[in-house]
Amino acid sequence: MKRSIAMLLTCAIAAGAFAPAQASGIKRDDRFTNAVPLEPMLRSRTDAADAAAEVPGAAAVLLEALRWRGRTAKQLGLPTQLWCADFMNFILHNAGANGTKSRAARSFLQFGKKLDGPRVGAIAIMYRAGPNSGHVGVVRGTDGEGNPIIVSGNHGNTVRQAVYPKGKVLAYVMPPDYVLDEIVASARASAAK
Repeated sequence: MKRSIAMLLTCAIAAGAFAPAQASGIKRDDRFTNAVPLEPMLRSRTDAADAAAEVPGAAAVLLEALRWRGRTAKQLGLPTQLWCADFMNFILHNAGANGTKSRAARSFLQFGKKLDGPRVGAIAIMYRAGPNSGHVGVVRGTDGEGNPIIVSGNHGNTVRQAVYPKGKVLAYVMPPDYVLDEIVASARASAAK
C-alpha cells in the first residue's frame, strides 16, 4: 500500500512539472518561436570574413586568415615557393593594414610588440633550420599543452591550421598599434558603405 501511494505521488509530481506549459495555453512546440539568437550564426568562411570587418584589431587578422583555409598560393595570386610571409602580408593587407612587405618570415620579428606568450590574433614567428629560415602565421589558440594552434600559408602547400611545438616559436608579436588602428578604420569604412 505504501509503495502504491509513493508511486502515485511521484506520478503527480512529474505531471505537475509539465502543467504550467499546458495550463497557459501555449503549445509545447510554440514556446520557442520568438527566440532570436544573440548573434548571427556564421554559415561559411565568407560569412566569417564579413564578420571580420566588424571585429577590431588582431581578431580581424585571424578571421581574415581563416577565410582562406584550404587555398593554395596560386589560388591567392602569391609566389608558389616559400610563401608563408607573403600570406601573412596578404592577410594584413586584406584586413586593411600594411605588413612588413618582406618575403622573409623572420621579418615579422621586428613587426610590432613582442608578447610573453601566445594570444589569439597574434603573429607567431617560428624557427626552421637555416640561418634565415622560419615560418609565420596567426595564433588561433593553444592545445592542452601550451602549443600554439597556428593558421598559416605554405603549410603542406596550402593555408592550414596546425599545432606547432611551442619550442619552435621564436616570438609572438602583436601588430603595432598603428596597424591595428588601420584595420579598425578600414573595417568602419567598409561597414559604412
